[in-house]
Amino acid sequence: MENRMRALLSLAAIVACALTAQAQDDAALELHLDFESDEAADVSGNGRDGAVVGAPTVVPGVVGDAWEFDGGLQIDLNDQLFKDPDRELSVRVWLLPSDLDTMRTIYDEGGAWTGFTVRIMDGALEFATVCCDAAHPPPEVISVDYTGGDEWAEVAAVFGQGQMLLYVNGLVVGEQATDWAELGGHGQAAGIGNISPGDTAFGGGGGFYVGLMDEFRVYSRMLDAEELSLSVDPMASDMVTMWARVRAATTPTTW
Repeated sequence: MENRMRALLSLAAIVACALTAQAQDDAALELHLDFESDEAADVSGNGRDGAVVGAPTVVPGVVGDAWEFDGGLQIDLNDQLFKDPDRELSVRVWLLPSDLDTMRTIYDEGGAWTGFTVRIMDGALEFATVCCDAAHPPPEVISVDYTGGDEWAEVAAVFGQGQMLLYVNGLVVGEQATDWAELGGHGQAAGIGNISPGDTAFGGGGGFYVGLMDEFRVYSRMLDAEELSLSVDPMASDMVTMWARVRAATTPTTW
């Protein structure tokens, strides 16, 4: 029994290291905020630390700790994450919102000329992109009913090759074709928990996010349904998947 316990503990350590390495080895990972402290430290290795406006409250999260956004907290990113041009961009984040009845910005970059915005608006989860006209063309928008509830949900907004997809817990809840095959450059930075300076992809202003947020990541590629579905319960399904990979790569042991 003691040997079995040691083997299980060793396996847990291997799996934890493998999961961390798997996340950080993705060359398309542009930004990763894990909210493990009261600083917006980018753990992707790209050095894109955010500037915190307000005072975050660190609380238990989905993986380790999370932040509670109180309606006056935001993270300003000093450089844009869009490439120029940017044919693929994905944002994924764990959310537990406490206010769904007004405009609550989750992520915003760019503006009404070229932009990418995810928000909650009057009980709906919305994702908009727009490109690339100084005349402010109408954005393409996905809007779906969102009840939230008392459980965490992973939301992912994906743009690629002229297609927009919105996921909740690994399931596609909305998709929309656009008139633009790529997103262009812009002069506005990115904001988490509120809008970046100026307007948004929706064309108007924004508002502070209220609720909990954990594991915020931005990728310069399209995320797919398979990899998103694996992280719906990161302490269960990801562990099972990684354990299968570890088991396949090691010599079978009899306990």
